[in-house]
Amino acid sequence: MIEPDHELVARVRAGQREAFAQLITRYQARIFHTTFRMLRNREDAEEAAQDTFVRAYRGLARFREDATFSTWLYRICCNVCLNYLEKKRTARPWPAAVALEHLPAAEAPDRDFAQRERAALVEQAMADLPDHFRNVLILYHTQQLPYQEIAEILGLPLNTVKTHLFRARALLRRRMLQAMPQEELLSEVM
Repeated sequence: MIEPDHELVARVRAGQREAFAQLITRYQARIFHTTFRMLRNREDAEEAAQDTFVRAYRGLARFREDATFSTWLYRICCNVCLNYLEKKRTARPWPAAVALEHLPAAEAPDRDFAQRERAALVEQAMADLPDHFRNVLILYHTQQLPYQEIAEILGLPLNTVKTHLFRARALLRRRMLQAMPQEELLSEVM
């Protein structure tokens, strides 16, 4: 039986460090995925994920449990990433490898190439979005978090999250239409 987060938190507070190791195991993949999507660099993402867990461990005594542990952890993660982005304000191009590593192999080489090109365009368009739009898109679409949890994580009103998501999608769509070759755009319509 899987022990609930709140019980693991209680055990950590009682001095059982191995309970925190279980929380790390439970959330490490999701936290790394979030840091990687937000920071767009594997080294920075690994460092930010580790920093997230260190800060969570140190701050566990102050965790009030008015939110779930996962919401609290994602909030720490987003704050860590935003701090990293603030420190490295220089814009870096979104690595094309990010788009390629998650694609399934296609049977036809032409189709595979087209999928990779489209994925690279999406990734580049996402990289060019303002941070507040990109963060909401990442939490909603890749982490599949509900609006309310995103609002809690980012410290935003619920309607602001919905507005950011709507505007981010519209801006992403507009940038994709501008970036797509005309021939491909016509073939999509036809």
